[in-house]
Amino acid sequence: MTHKNWIGVALLALVIPQISYAGQSVSSIAAAAALFAEERATRQGYENVTVNVRPLDSRISLAACTTPLATSSSGERVLGPVSVAVKCKAPVPWTVHVRATVTTTVELPVLAYAVNRGDIIGQNDVEWREQEVSRDLVGYLTDELKIIGKEARKHLRSGNPLRASDLISPQIIERGQTVDLVARSSGLLVNMQGKALANGAEGDRLLVQNTSSGKKVEGLVMAGGTVLIQ
Repeated sequence: MTHKNWIGVALLALVIPQISYAGQSVSSIAAAAALFAEERATRQGYENVTVNVRPLDSRISLAACTTPLATSSSGERVLGPVSVAVKCKAPVPWTVHVRATVTTTVELPVLAYAVNRGDIIGQNDVEWREQEVSRDLVGYLTDELKIIGKEARKHLRSGNPLRASDLISPQIIERGQTVDLVARSSGLLVNMQGKALANGAEGDRLLVQNTSSGKKVEGLVMAGGTVLIQ
């Protein structure tokens, strides 16, 4: 090959884009999935988010992506097990589904001691602890005032976050008990007495019988055992 031909080949090499045959690194795919999962949980208001990505098969052979990796997820779950689709558009389109577990650390009111079914939870029974949570906090009690004074529906262990379904309001009215009735009439409060026709806890709708008239009416059990007739 002449010197002139060598110059032509060199110039051609400068003009034609070089095709990279290096594969896309597995670590870059995992990092893209982890960043997507973390940002999505953060947008939902969670802090101290940790993402653990399930190891990808190191034998995966994919063309190196020349465009930014795109990420998405079809699921609504942001905590716990999630699946993230990592996509490349060019030069060769490919998609990898990455599985990960997302957790967050939050402070929640928990039981300092185990309690049995029927026990009333007192102020000294509750303390705040950091908890690693891997599922949405929907259903968890985050306000200690919604725990103190409640009755355990079942045996509850110490240290675990509590759900509303774990507790019930204790009965403060027994069937046959004489109770104070308060009724609203023309903007005024009218007080009378009645007899409870069933057991009742604060917040329950309770059927009572007016002692004076004998009429049966339904009212709302208030703190202290008063029944509000609405």
